[in-house]
Amino acid sequence: MDEIYHHALKLLRRKDYTTRQLLNKLSARFGDVPERLAEQLVAKGYLDDRRYADNFAERHSDHHRNWVRQALQEAGVDDETVDIVISNRSWPSLPDVLKAKIVVRRLQPPLERRDVARLFRLLSRLGYPEEDIREVLEQLHEQ
Repeated sequence: MDEIYHHALKLLRRKDYTTRQLLNKLSARFGDVPERLAEQLVAKGYLDDRRYADNFAERHSDHHRNWVRQALQEAGVDDETVDIVISNRSWPSLPDVLKAKIVVRRLQPPLERRDVARLFRLLSRLGYPEEDIREVLEQLHEQ
């Protein structure tokens, strides 16, 4: 158990994990991992799904909230924690994100077709619905 515990600490020094992610990683290396190991790490504050979710949401603040929700659920964060984290943040609107990306990329209206396509792909990767992206890009083109 000491070897597994020390390896878990080594992993957690590099990056934050959810409980499920860490247990999966440890199981892949050591096979059966005692459940009390995770309990010890949580009790000492080394492992915290809420902290992971807050940090993840902060790093992905320009993504659509549903994309963040799905990514957190896939990482093993429970639904209640995900709901709290999602509801505690103010998420930018699609037009606000689009304007920010235009500024970052130093684009000037009127946008060329390839720039519109790049923006579409970028916003799509950020998890925004394609219909909404098309609508906002059309509004931008009309201005």
